[in-house]
Amino acid sequence: MRGVRARPVLLDSTLAVAVGVLLVAGAAVHGGELGDRPGLPGLVLAAAGAGPLLVRRRYPIGSLLAVIVLVCAFYLCGFRSTLGEPGILIAAYTVWARYPVRQAWPPTAIAVLGYEAAMIAGGASHPLPDTVLGLLQGAAIVLIGHSVYTRANRLRATAERAERAEREIELEARHAVVEERIRIARELHDVVSHHLSVISVQANLARYVFESAPDTARGALDTITGTTTEALDELRRLLSVLRPPRHEPGEYRPQPGLADLPALVGRLREAGLSAHLCITGTPRSLPPGQQLCAYRVAQEALTNVIKHAGDASAEVTLDYGAEGLRLLVVDSGGGAPPRANHAGHGLVGMRERARMYGGVIEIGPREPAGFGIELTLPYPNPGRSAGEP
Repeated sequence: MRGVRARPVLLDSTLAVAVGVLLVAGAAVHGGELGDRPGLPGLVLAAAGAGPLLVRRRYPIGSLLAVIVLVCAFYLCGFRSTLGEPGILIAAYTVWARYPVRQAWPPTAIAVLGYEAAMIAGGASHPLPDTVLGLLQGAAIVLIGHSVYTRANRLRATAERAERAEREIELEARHAVVEERIRIARELHDVVSHHLSVISVQANLARYVFESAPDTARGALDTITGTTTEALDELRRLLSVLRPPRHEPGEYRPQPGLADLPALVGRLREAGLSAHLCITGTPRSLPPGQQLCAYRVAQEALTNVIKHAGDASAEVTLDYGAEGLRLLVVDSGGGAPPRANHAGHGLVGMRERARMYGGVIEIGPREPAGFGIELTLPYPNPGRSAGEP
């Protein structure tokens, strides 16, 4: 039974066949009783009264009206049904189970009036008892169908409320996560500010008394060691909360620096770009932030060459000057004019990175052809105190 309910077409087909067999078995001639068989036209017309039930789910009102038309034709042709008209009851039930009262009662009234008129016009033997029995059956079907419609609406409303409640709970959970992340960010800011302030003070103290009071300098360095260890532990604890729950091994890698530029140029050369790296001057150690800035600018510039310069070649020059680092990426030209638009997100990001480290970046076409990006980063001032920005 559960398998039949899961297949509405199979259920309706079985129901239509059963009703058709019942109508054929109860078909009789005018004024006859059960067993007074009509001719072939009467049997065919009786069986046809079950046909509209095949589409009762898709067209409930149309199915009811079609059943009434066929039943009226059956009665007006001089036949009668000795076993009742289950097709009308099933079609009416479907209408009341699918529609509210304001939509269900008009076709039902038409069906009742049509059936009554056809039964009287066809010369029914017992019109009054048949009418009373039909009205009682119809009232029961209306009540059952309307209760099914009401229950379905109630279940639908309950499901919608449950869905809204689930969405509200999900939104509240997301809001709680956002608030927790904001709290962690503030705590992270406090941790970093506090410990860096302590480290700055102790480092300045150690530098000031390094020769005059070695014990004091050693104590300051011990304080720095303990403070950094504590800060790293707290940062690790806070960042573990913000870290994605799933990550592949090796996902967290060190940020690239100037030592990775040859590998970057090599990968692009393998990808088909004619690129060369030239390093001049005496290499020196730079802070990781400045190295990352220069690397990202070179990466974005070479990416632009691939995207916009076609078959052009690129020359990357890294010059360790006397007062600052100079990075120059120039292509040989042949690209499309849209590269002259300097408001792209990549170029804006280059300027922001350069400004962050006090650098200057120049972006524009080169003579006689090509396009160039030149970054100049000043070396960090070794005489500046650790507490200065």
